[in-house]
Amino acid sequence: MGRMRSIQQFIKILSGIYRKTIVQVAAITLAILFMSALAVHYFENVESGSNINTVWDGIWWAIVTMGTVGYGDKYPVTTGGRMVGIFLIFTGVGLMSLVTATIASTFVERRMKEGRGLETIKAKGHIIICGWNKYTDDVIQGLTTYGSMREKAIVLINQLTIDEIESLRPKYSRYNLKFLRGDYVHEEVLLRANVSQATFVLIMADQSGGHLRERSDERTALAALTVKSLAPHVKTIAELLDGESRPHLKRANVDEIVVRGEHVGSLLASAINSPGLPRVISSIVSLGDKNKLWRTNIPSMFVNKPFKELSSYYREKDHAILIGIMKEKKAIKLEDILSDNTSMIDTFIREKIRESKKEFKDAVKININPDDDYMIAADDLAVVLSRSVPEL
Repeated sequence: MGRMRSIQQFIKILSGIYRKTIVQVAAITLAILFMSALAVHYFENVESGSNINTVWDGIWWAIVTMGTVGYGDKYPVTTGGRMVGIFLIFTGVGLMSLVTATIASTFVERRMKEGRGLETIKAKGHIIICGWNKYTDDVIQGLTTYGSMREKAIVLINQLTIDEIESLRPKYSRYNLKFLRGDYVHEEVLLRANVSQATFVLIMADQSGGHLRERSDERTALAALTVKSLAPHVKTIAELLDGESRPHLKRANVDEIVVRGEHVGSLLASAINSPGLPRVISSIVSLGDKNKLWRTNIPSMFVNKPFKELSSYYREKDHAILIGIMKEKKAIKLEDILSDNTSMIDTFIREKIRESKKEFKDAVKININPDDDYMIAADDLAVVLSRSVPEL
């Protein structure tokens, strides 16, 4: 960790030097160019046979001379003008070389930061994946293969080696995949990932960088608290190895919690009660199958219409099967039900709610296979099985 911080500080110093140098070089180059243009115009303007008669002619000649292009359409004929030309030829070559070297150094510095995972993400609406385990590659494949999210930037934050990351780049070269090396439980790492502008944050049970499996859920909870403190509006999904850690993530207001192996018992039981059913479920959720479960908005024309009509619409238009209806309800905040004043009643209610340690949570209501006469509401969302996201 100390070595990584030293590298970060070194690159930060280099970055400051490069930025300062390129500004200085550009200023000196422009100053010499305009001074030479004015000087050659001063000397040549008094000579009747000269072809540098205006300041613009002088500027054009100075640019062509400094760039070593040498068109020959404008050239000095006086002794003073030629002395200016000799000065500009020698200084111009050196300055142009310095400008080129400075720009090249800036690009090299940027590549160094990208290669070591030390860059600062400027993207917006991106997806951040914190941590790495054997299932993370499948997650990336799912994001880049299906759905509208394949166009979004995906930022990986973990402590894989540079060689391991470089092996991933060719695999996802067609996609906007970025890498940040660091411990995602720290605020500065998440800030470099521009977490406040992200759309989703996925926290995996991390096993990179030598972190112990036994402490994965603890690190996931710490990361969730950090993410929600920096960007409470960002949708956060977390993976747990042990379901007993679920209450900690709920208190951190994590939007979705996935416990690894949580439904294994149900799948095994279904293999006995309904042989072949586990393969059906695996086919739906696997990356290779064409049909997927999607959550989508419902066309406004079906609001206050029965479920049966919406089901027929999806079947006819998108060859999709309407599985059910989902409704998201935002949690009521304490500030929404209490006034801003400090009256005794409001203070008493506020303290009693805090003492009870009860929390207002976002609620997701799922209605699988509702009755045909179920009336679609304006805030309902459709859950469909189809080959692509149904269009509105």
